[in-house]
Amino acid sequence: MELADWADSFLMSLRNQKWSVVEPEQKLAEIQGLLELALQRSSCETDQYKERLFVYVRGQNKMPLSTSITGIHAFDFMLLGYRVDWPVSIIVTQDALKIYAEIFGYLVQVRLAVFSLTDVWYCLKALMRSIYCSRHKNSHAMMDFNILMKMRQQINHFVSTLQQYVHSQLSDVSWCRFQHSLKHQVKDILDLESVHMSYLADALQICFLSVETKPVALIIKNILQCALDFRHCFTGGDMDDAANGADSLNLRSQINFSQVFAIKTTFEKNIRDLDLLYLKSPKYGEFNFCRFWGYLNYNDYYSNTFNKEMGYFYMN
Repeated sequence: MELADWADSFLMSLRNQKWSVVEPEQKLAEIQGLLELALQRSSCETDQYKERLFVYVRGQNKMPLSTSITGIHAFDFMLLGYRVDWPVSIIVTQDALKIYAEIFGYLVQVRLAVFSLTDVWYCLKALMRSIYCSRHKNSHAMMDFNILMKMRQQINHFVSTLQQYVHSQLSDVSWCRFQHSLKHQVKDILDLESVHMSYLADALQICFLSVETKPVALIIKNILQCALDFRHCFTGGDMDDAANGADSLNLRSQINFSQVFAIKTTFEKNIRDLDLLYLKSPKYGEFNFCRFWGYLNYNDYYSNTFNKEMGYFYMN
């Protein structure tokens, strides 16, 4: 299950479904079927533990899915569970399983953003071919195309950096520290439970799901939402028309540029808010926001940009 190919397949199936408003129980049965199908078609097809995975509804509220998935919170009603038998349940408690479910939900939001940006990339490649193959070169079309390409690169830089940071910290750094603790600190069951909960506390910190990282989490979710909104700027969310290069010399007839510029403004504002949080955050600690900002702000790109803008502001 470590390859997580089942998770990608499961999420793609959820995303591609045409959902209607149904009762939670009926919806849950459909989603459980998609989960089982994804597991069967993945690398963990023969895994003896795959049958322990199941989905359940968060709380008692009816949370219908719309016919189009346009928000990162579209699947927040759904949590991933795992059946644990005694005596493992002494260590992997219900509280621990809830934390795992919250982390899975967060990773779902990140993957939704990744999938949306992949859709945009396919569309932009098709538009590029159409523009360059046109007999009549159109400078306005090229300018509009460059705006879209630059914006996609900026949002993708954030989302890919976030995904790589979370993956490396969870799978490598935190996991290795957990393994080291198991080897050198655990002497009894109580030690084992304590070390496991410390590992989960690290995971919450890495995913910005802890209490102290809530301000960071809100900004990150705003930017992830920008990725999903950007994908729906293309012909009202219909990627097929845009990918076919229809009317490629007039991109504004098939792409909602007013929404594109609104997303651009939102994205830039949230990046600036992250920079302000970085300036106020403690610079030490193994799993802190500053480490992620260091990866994101590669070669001090954002810092230099903001400093230049501030210098221009004071000069004028």
